[in-house]
Amino acid sequence: MAVDLERIGRASLKELGDIRIDDVLSFIDRGIENMPSYMDLYRRWEAQQWAVSDLDFSLDRQDWLESSELDRKATLWSHRLFFNGEERVTATLAPFVWAAPTPEIEIFLSTQMVDEARHTVFFERWWREVAGTDARNMTDLLIEIRPEANEGYNELFYDRLPATAQRLASNPNDFDAFVEGVTLYHIVIEATIALTGQRFELEAMREQGLTDRGFYRGFTAVARDESRHVNFGIKFLQEAVRKDPQRYAPIIQRTLVECLPLISGTLDPPDPRYITEYGHTQSEIVQYAFESLNKRLQAIGINLAA
Repeated sequence: MAVDLERIGRASLKELGDIRIDDVLSFIDRGIENMPSYMDLYRRWEAQQWAVSDLDFSLDRQDWLESSELDRKATLWSHRLFFNGEERVTATLAPFVWAAPTPEIEIFLSTQMVDEARHTVFFERWWREVAGTDARNMTDLLIEIRPEANEGYNELFYDRLPATAQRLASNPNDFDAFVEGVTLYHIVIEATIALTGQRFELEAMREQGLTDRGFYRGFTAVARDESRHVNFGIKFLQEAVRKDPQRYAPIIQRTLVECLPLISGTLDPPDPRYITEYGHTQSEIVQYAFESLNKRLQAIGINLAA
């Protein structure tokens, strides 16, 4: 059955409860087949607005109070990674806007900053209303929820991403740094890590009949936003490789090769039961992540093996 992308693209938060994550992610594949312009992506952003304040987490809270200790630990592990990650990508995106090589790219990346901030607020609201916290403000809450020791995650979000953003802040005309940054931000972090985590968590919720929960609807909206960001990353890197493959393909390849072990490390839970309890295995999730990555790379026009 063909996916109704028009319906998905304009679905309200309530209607997103009836939509599967794989159908939302089909926006990326459709974008590969018929690459949108940067202004097309901007117009899609205009049509896909949603408000965190419109979500109702009352059923989520009830589920939380009735859940087992293992379920709570698994949920907190996943949501720590996402909440902290959304704040990190929000905090480091401004230099990308400053370094945008065209006004159209600048306009699109400006919308992405709004998206990432909204995603951060989404997780803050979930944490306060569902899991609960005594944190007085977001600064204190982010300290409280920072993921436990995870070398891959820490290197990506606290070393590599800030360092790339600093390079762009210091020299917005450094196009090589912009190519490296888009590879790291849009392909490694968003397309490979974030969308993989979203896909498996939302599918698990669907299998449990939890599609009317505020988190399911909001997280599906987050994934729809991310599909725009990933389409941008694919388009930009595809254009760079076509412009000068000898110069830009090696930058993309090197960045990806350096990040491969970090991807696996980030997706590795501290307790295997956080995944196996919901019918999945670590190898299945990593395989999905790398299959998705290879599909994006083919669209960009590079071969990781090269």
